[in-house]
Formats: sequence, structure tokens, C-alpha cells
Amino acid sequence: MSDSPEQQPALPQPFVPPVAPPLFAPQAYPQQQAYPQQQAYPQQQAYPQQYGVAPGPGWAQTAPQPPRSRALGIVSMALALAVFVLSVVASTIVGAAAGPLAQRTATSFSFNTGSLSPEQAEAFAPIGLLMGAQMLLGTLLGIVALVLGIVAVATKRGRPFGIVGIVAAAAAPIVSFIVYTVVLAASVPA
Repeated sequence: MSDSPEQQPALPQPFVPPVAPPLFAPQAYPQQQAYPQQQAYPQQQAYPQQYGVAPGPGWAQTAPQPPRSRALGIVSMALALAVFVLSVVASTIVGAAAGPLAQRTATSFSFNTGSLSPEQAEAFAPIGLLMGAQMLLGTLLGIVALVLGIVAVATKRGRPFGIVGIVAAAAAPIVSFIVYTVVLAASVPA
């Protein structure tokens, strides 16, 4: 064997996997081109007027409505105020008459009409009828006044009067009960 470098076997090299070449070579971004200045749009010219212009479409003209009768609102208000006043008067009378017949307990009042003498029962009978009439007629007429007031407000037939009728018809039982309770409490024997 000779000592020439050409004939000596090469030393084994470690394995290096092949590297794929890059698909795209890195490049710098190109400079953006400037756009040319645009021309201004010319002013639009008006068309010459050839014919007269008809008016545009509009809502159909309706005849003015004649004012509606305010009678429904007035009836509602009158009926409600009558129920209000008569209910308060009846509550005052019933409370004053029933007070002496009531017995006070620690938290309320109690009535025992079974222990009344014949004279007391005879004196209390008209008060009982007034109380029944107040409940029956006051309720019926109050509901009628309330309904008439609502209809008057909804149909614009005496709206302010209808509002007063609604308020009076709604407040009548509340005020009547308060008056009855106060008068009864004031007239109960101690």
C-alpha cells in the first residue's frame, strides 16, 4: 500500500439530513406607488323646466269631524259624584247608629244583634236597610258610573268629565269605608 493521499479511504462523516432550499427567497417589500391625483367631478347641471310640476301625492283630506257630545262624560261624572256623596252620608248615618250597639275588643269591634231588645231592633231595622241599600245601589251605580266614564274617555265624549267620573266612582267605596270606620269608632261606648 502506498502512502498517497489519493488512495487512502476517507473517514466516515456523520449523517446530516439534506436541507430543502427555501421556496421563496426573502425579498424586501416593494415601495407603494403613488396614485395620480383624481380630477374633481363636474357640477351636475339641472335639467331645464319644460312643464309645470304636479303636487306630490299626499294623504286624503278628510272632512273635519263635528265635536262629539259631552253628555256621556257629564252623566258619568254626575252619577259618580251622586254615589260618592250619598255613600259618605249613608256611611256617617250607619256608623253613628251602629256605634252604640257595638262592643269594643282589644283589636276590633263586634256586633251582636241577637241580644238587642225589641225596641233596639226596631230602631236598628231602618239602619240595616240603609246599609243594604248603600251596598247594593252604591255598588251597581258606582260600576255604571265607572264604565260610562271609561267609555267617555276612550271615545272622547266629554273626556274631562269622564275622568272626574272615573276618579269619583273609584274613590267612593274607599272614602265611604274610612268615614264609616271613623264615625263608628267615635260612637262606640267605652
